[in-house]
Amino acid sequence: MFEVQKEDSPEINDERVFRKIYLEDTALSLILGRNDLRGKFFLRKNLNPLKCCVYQIEGCELHIVDHKKRDAKKVERMFSGIASRYDLLNHLLSLGLDIGWRKRVAKETGKIGCRRILDVCTGTGDTAIELCRFWSGKAQVDAVDFSRELIEIGRKKAKKANMDERVTFREGNAERLPYRDGQFDALTITFGLRNISDRPKALKEFCRVTRAGGCFICLEFSQPTNRFFKGLYSFYLMKLVPLVSRVVGSDPAAYKYLGNTIQDFPSPFELIRLIESAGWKEVTHQRLAGGIVAIHRAVK
Repeated sequence: MFEVQKEDSPEINDERVFRKIYLEDTALSLILGRNDLRGKFFLRKNLNPLKCCVYQIEGCELHIVDHKKRDAKKVERMFSGIASRYDLLNHLLSLGLDIGWRKRVAKETGKIGCRRILDVCTGTGDTAIELCRFWSGKAQVDAVDFSRELIEIGRKKAKKANMDERVTFREGNAERLPYRDGQFDALTITFGLRNISDRPKALKEFCRVTRAGGCFICLEFSQPTNRFFKGLYSFYLMKLVPLVSRVVGSDPAAYKYLGNTIQDFPSPFELIRLIESAGWKEVTHQRLAGGIVAIHRAVK
């Protein structure tokens, strides 16, 4: 067991300035320092390393994100905190199938002529890079995300793939895109719509920056249609994935948040109505991998 003493500070020794917080994580990760936690933490003696009792000075921030409110700043800090494990997270949540799904997104944009494409909530740029591969230099790709840490990883990946001149990364908010009206032929978003606080507002922004006749492609996690498979995937998502995250040294709370957003996300048919209400037309969808994900396509 780990034994960590409180600092000899009058302020810190005053129990009134502390509040008790329980985290499902390892004591070791707290002692070594986690970039997704803010403030000073002090552990009691004889802790169960998988159920740490932590004290935090009031006023400091802890990255526990409400999956229903999805506060943009908290979500951004959470993703920035797991930036080094972000790609692994996507592979875990998708059972390793996300690479093929991104190829499908890129292929969908090929149904219209594209010279410029915007990938929103690009993360580390996997979809943006796949779009570059698909269009073979014929289309310029812009990639936007609110996490600077994720964008920096994306830039390095694009440079390694010799595509840094074809894709432009930019920090920005999906609800207030830093682009002109009708600037893009196609707009894509992969595993990002769940994490946006005001989804109707963001979908309207997507429509605003897309030209008339342009398309919108959304790839997002959904719920399997088969009852048995749905229960199995739910167990995997909410129990096994956070457990694996501990093994690889990532933040289980972030993985649980993402699992909750998947379970709470609108059904494919509900999402169709939401997309249509933002001004998009001809909205269609298709379930993939037994309903683990759904891909929606719309036209402006």
